[in-house]
Amino acid sequence: MSAYKNKEMVKVSYYYYKKGLTQAEIAKRMNMSRQRVNRILKKALDDNIVQIKIHDIDKYNVELENKLEEKFNLKQAVVINAIDSQTIFEALGMAGAEYLDEILKKDDMIGVTWGRTLSEVAKRLSYNEKLNVSAVQMIGGLNIAYMDLQADEITRTIGRKLGGNSHLLYAPAIVESKEIKDVLMSDNNLKDTFINMERCNIIIAGIGELKEDTKLHEDGSLNEEYKKHLLCQGCVGDIGFSWYDKDGNYVKQDYDDRTIGYNILKNKNNALVVGIAGGEKKYEAILGALRGKHLDVLITDSDIAEKLVSQ
Repeated sequence: MSAYKNKEMVKVSYYYYKKGLTQAEIAKRMNMSRQRVNRILKKALDDNIVQIKIHDIDKYNVELENKLEEKFNLKQAVVINAIDSQTIFEALGMAGAEYLDEILKKDDMIGVTWGRTLSEVAKRLSYNEKLNVSAVQMIGGLNIAYMDLQADEITRTIGRKLGGNSHLLYAPAIVESKEIKDVLMSDNNLKDTFINMERCNIIIAGIGELKEDTKLHEDGSLNEEYKKHLLCQGCVGDIGFSWYDKDGNYVKQDYDDRTIGYNILKNKNNALVVGIAGGEKKYEAILGALRGKHLDVLITDSDIAEKLVSQ
């Protein structure tokens, strides 16, 4: 390369990176096309004339997030540093709350599922009543031991903190028969809640895994019967009790006609679906959700992220 060409590259880079000129301004000043400026800047990077150093890039897992976004066509990935299984829920909850704090706009409507991680998100969410953001319960109630993990309690907490309404689903997640479901679904209060589900522009969801030791329900007989049926159907995970297989394909199974809630896998509309999950046990469920393109945003830990991008 001639000394002139080398100097030209250095000068264009100086104007762009040090002086803050736009490519159009540089093109006018140096009497060349903007496209040529763009090519020179790219070559300056390729030839290491310009070297960009971003501090703390590893600390915040930025490259790992980018790899996830590119591999699974995500709008955004948020990766926290790997942490022990005892505190991972709290860490993911904090990351989820911080993400919502950043993206929420006035009059948004959030759909929520249930679970320990979402409970932690709700607890750590900042108070901002001026936003007037309402929360909608997307899945019926569950017979679980801890009230704060229930979908209705999570919904109330988020609605209260963000100054909006809490639209609750006054029905069990799973009922004994299709006939009972049909009767409940004819209730006007439930109909109104389902209308509000359709209005959600953000859905924040836990990702449930399905393994031999997974406990889906406090009722032991239902838990075992339901789990056995799902395993036989090839299910690996769920979002709001809508189940999918290892490739992310929605699995229609016998309990669908007994489940009361919004089928996020089939009816997400234009809502931004934010999945929050981490830990080794969740790997297959998270991978299935990504393969099925059920998520727009994933919040997870670095161990799972590394495994996802390398599989």
